[in-house]
Amino acid sequence: MRDPLSDAQIEAIAQAMRTLGHETRLRLVDTIFTQGEKSVGELEALTGIGQPGLSQQLAVLRKAELVSTRRVAKQVYYSVAADALDVVVRFLGGLANLAPGEAAHRTGQPTSRRARGSAAMFAKIL
Repeated sequence: MRDPLSDAQIEAIAQAMRTLGHETRLRLVDTIFTQGEKSVGELEALTGIGQPGLSQQLAVLRKAELVSTRRVAKQVYYSVAADALDVVVRFLGGLANLAPGEAAHRTGQPTSRRARGSAAMFAKIL
């Protein structure tokens, strides 16, 4: 067991997940992560994302502080801001490492039991 997350940690995780929840931004972060630091032109060639959309999505990633920039003359290079994702990685890693028995214990449900009902039933609960 771990201590509950603080309000600030929850907000940071939610913001990062909202930002990464966009397919283009997730593709950009994945490309930068797997290919290393890249310039805008290199990102355009690697991802096939056109210049206007690319610039817009990189701006969102910069604002969310999920990428870092480095300027060399007129070129801007992007890299993943690993520190910004630390709390997200720890949180999701913790969820991913739950043993099936531990997950069942925490929810009070047997792991073999399937959820019943429909989306409409779920909406009624909310």
